[in-house]
Amino acid sequence: MKRILAGVLVALPLFIAAMPKQASALVIDIGRHHHHRWISGHWERINHHRVWIRGHYER
Repeated sequence: MKRILAGVLVALPLFIAAMPKQASALVIDIGRHHHHRWISGHWERINHHRVWIRGHYER
């Protein structure tokens, strides 16, 4: 029982560190742009780190 508890205590910080963070609140310009489409913000993995990619307009 002590080994199980010790294993859980060791693994818990690793599990918490791997969880994605909350997205930041940003002001979104919803003006109409002809021939442009809004791409929502999302999380991406870059060099083994999670990085928030902001929303933007694309053609």
